[in-house]
Amino acid sequence: MFFVIGVFVVLSGAVAGFIAPASFPKTAADLSFVDRMRLTASGYDQFESRYDADGNCVSGCTYAQPRIEDELASLERWGRITRQNLITEHGFTETPDGELVPPVVSNPNPSIQTPFPDEERPVVSNVPACENYNPRFAGRNVPYGNPLGHLACITSEFGARTLNGETSIHYGTDFRAAIGTPVYAPADGVVVRIFSGGDACGRGLVLEHADGYQTQYCHFSTVSVPSGKKITAGCMIGKTGNTGRSTGPHLHYSVIRHGHSVNPRDFIEPGHKMCH
Repeated sequence: MFFVIGVFVVLSGAVAGFIAPASFPKTAADLSFVDRMRLTASGYDQFESRYDADGNCVSGCTYAQPRIEDELASLERWGRITRQNLITEHGFTETPDGELVPPVVSNPNPSIQTPFPDEERPVVSNVPACENYNPRFAGRNVPYGNPLGHLACITSEFGARTLNGETSIHYGTDFRAAIGTPVYAPADGVVVRIFSGGDACGRGLVLEHADGYQTQYCHFSTVSVPSGKKITAGCMIGKTGNTGRSTGPHLHYSVIRHGHSVNPRDFIEPGHKMCH
């Protein structure tokens, strides 16, 4: 039994994201915004892609049979595009060391919130409507800052990695965090997806922010917000855990722009180091 969804052929009981090979171009760099949105609509979630010794994708592929060099080239290209967007459109500056520094928020008063993606005017309220609030994120409409609210050591970087002799591409950055550590929204946004724990991501969610940015969070112990809720920057969205495909308690954090994963390093404070 099968169902046809747009250009996708999804087999009943098969892994979400299985697609007809003829539906897509030959390289990841050629995938359009619409193509990637169709992948998301089909239920596909890009968490990690894995490759054989010849560089051919064997699981977690964005389309049928991509090669690792194509995907890495696409990640590098969209990284450059996104950094330029942050500099030209959002007031970020680049240091001589290549670090991106965000602009100082002109009015960090939490009583006056910046616009959400679908609103034209600021939302004014006395206090943020959330259970636990961290003011260090106040006033942000594009993500910036470690969502744990402090510097944390990194257990796995964004990009290509080799584990147990297997090469993969990791579409996020992993931060060590004890179970139950609060996670905060790094920018105003809307909860567009909740993960219930039945896949590699475990429990988690996706926030949609301004200008085509999304952030994804995995391995939560608990999710504190419902789907569709508007979230003020700095509000707690959940607590870290060890759910899904995880070898220890940590936060998996991804940043996505127009459907393309980009390096979270450009969206967190300098000073984060690998765990020893």
